[in-house]
Amino acid sequence: MTLTAMQGYVGEIVAARGFTKDLNEIFILMVEEVGELAAELRNRIFYPERFDPHNLAHELADILLYLLDLANGFQVDLMGCWLDHARDNDLRFAERRTGRDSPVHLENGSSLNELQVYLDAKRRERGFEDSPEILLVLLSGEVGEIATEIRKSWKGMSSSSSAAYEIIDSMTYLLRIAHWFEVDIEAAVREKEERNAGRHWQY
Repeated sequence: MTLTAMQGYVGEIVAARGFTKDLNEIFILMVEEVGELAAELRNRIFYPERFDPHNLAHELADILLYLLDLANGFQVDLMGCWLDHARDNDLRFAERRTGRDSPVHLENGSSLNELQVYLDAKRRERGFEDSPEILLVLLSGEVGEIATEIRKSWKGMSSSSSAAYEIIDSMTYLLRIAHWFEVDIEAAVREKEERNAGRHWQY
């Protein structure tokens, strides 16, 4: 399940199911899913008896699908942009290297699960410390940056490359949350899409 294949798949299901292609509406739907992810993380801390790891995996899958939908809306090749963004980040965080470079490399045909492994390897290489709550805050910040790019698009001032980078940053934190909970993101997407295929969609 490569990122490129998933981006193409999202374009197909949006067309087949008659989903909106309006960036504003897609963004609102994604934010709703981010809120549901936050609710699940709240349960983990305050109401552990309500915490459902299975549901958390599905919320992560939903956000991922909306991020890919936004990438299609901005007409960007997300994987191509990710390779460029990864090179930029290697330079940006060069001083944070712990003395040993990551043995994992990003490839054009990387699968979603391989992206998870790559991002965790980079986290360790750069000495970042994670918690689900910190990652949710960071994800929310990047979602705000996507909002800025959408707002700029209202007056034709958005940059597709800037939008792509904000989507990539959001997906980075999303996949790191998935890795923290040992979620197989590819399996979560498949399972959620099997459920979605049988739904009667009203919007």
